[in-house]
Amino acid sequence: MSSPRELPYAVECGDKELYLFSLKVLDIPGALKQVLEIVASYGLNLVSVYSNSPYPLRERQQADINLVVDLTNKPLSAEQLAKSIELLGVVKNVIYYGKQLPDMLVDEHHFPVTIMGERAIIYREPGYREMILGIKRELGTGGDAILYRIGLNIGRGIWKKVKELAKGDLKLTVEHIKYRVLQNGTSRVKEIILELDAGRVVVRLEDNYECSLVKNYGKPFSNLHRGMFAGIFSELTGSELSIETKCIAAGDPYCEFIIGETD
Repeated sequence: MSSPRELPYAVECGDKELYLFSLKVLDIPGALKQVLEIVASYGLNLVSVYSNSPYPLRERQQADINLVVDLTNKPLSAEQLAKSIELLGVVKNVIYYGKQLPDMLVDEHHFPVTIMGERAIIYREPGYREMILGIKRELGTGGDAILYRIGLNIGRGIWKKVKELAKGDLKLTVEHIKYRVLQNGTSRVKEIILELDAGRVVVRLEDNYECSLVKNYGKPFSNLHRGMFAGIFSELTGSELSIETKCIAAGDPYCEFIIGETD
């Protein structure tokens, strides 16, 4: 059973005095352990620990380690903790800061967001809900067509990238697509079935963010994903036709797309 992947770039603090410590640490075994032992020696609670290491891994000599530490009602100041950490030979630099908003601490030191070296943009549900539903609401069936074309071009970009990465290996290409979708957080690929002799590809998705926006819609809802998978697989099927035959918005357990021939 999977659980959500919470990104650590912001923490809701309430009235807690949280501080973010961003360290440059030598990339050697035991370096993080030494840092954590300092924090533990003061009896401090760690709210979050995450790495923001440069990519690619093979080229790095040091890593960025980020600690969100709770100093509420502690006699130790953030400055004192930073100085203790800086005494470690494995630590090359420490910066720290407290919450920027009355109830929120944000990692403002690392920007932009990247996934494996490529820039990524995060839209939370209130934003992408209005983007998708707003286009459909204002433009009707024309909005559906626009969303489909946007998805189509996104898919073409994905195909170009994964084709290059897989170097012609079709099975590996499919696996790249599966895990690239998962990295992006848009849905989870349940199954990709290549029926190339019949001129089609079948894609089944779980927790498609687009279709999860509407409940009891009564019919398939997707345009962005429908277009995206058409863009990804059109080179294999020779067709940009994409039909959503199952949809969570229609009460099905997953979304299913057929790209190419449907008969």
